[in-house]
Amino acid sequence: MRILVLTGGSSAERHVAIASGSQVVSALRARGHQVTVADTTTGVLDRAAESRLLAGTVGSGPPSPREVASLIAQERSALLGGLLDDPEVRAADVVFLALHGGSGEDGTIQALLELASLRYTGAGPLGSGVALDKDFSKRLFLEDEIPTAAWLMAPVTTAEVDRELDWPVVVKP
Repeated sequence: MRILVLTGGSSAERHVAIASGSQVVSALRARGHQVTVADTTTGVLDRAAESRLLAGTVGSGPPSPREVASLIAQERSALLGGLLDDPEVRAADVVFLALHGGSGEDGTIQALLELASLRYTGAGPLGSGVALDKDFSKRLFLEDEIPTAAWLMAPVTTAEVDRELDWPVVVKP
């Protein structure tokens, strides 16, 4: 099967997406699939560029706000500049989304893939967008009587956490 792994992206979680993409590419190739890699900010990668991108480590922190702004501009340019019309992309049987945060998780990339009539993994634009909003998602779960852990939406005080949740807690930005 011809699989395009779409990774990188323009969010503060870019390094995590690249780490995911690296693992996905290795696993797919080990199973005999023909894999092409594309970064949403730069386009389809040749083998040398792929090796450079996927060889990196997650790192200790996210890109700076300035770096994220630059990545967003690059992503818009790549997507509007024809990334989804690239022959390597069009030849794929399926696009495997290895993206975290931002347009890779909010439904934007999914909507563009649908407009380009490209099959992809994961939820569609609406499901992706809803899932990214954790507060809204949890409210929908409760509405349909799906058990979910208790939560509070920021801003909250430590006293509210003591009273409503108890410690330890997980903070999701």
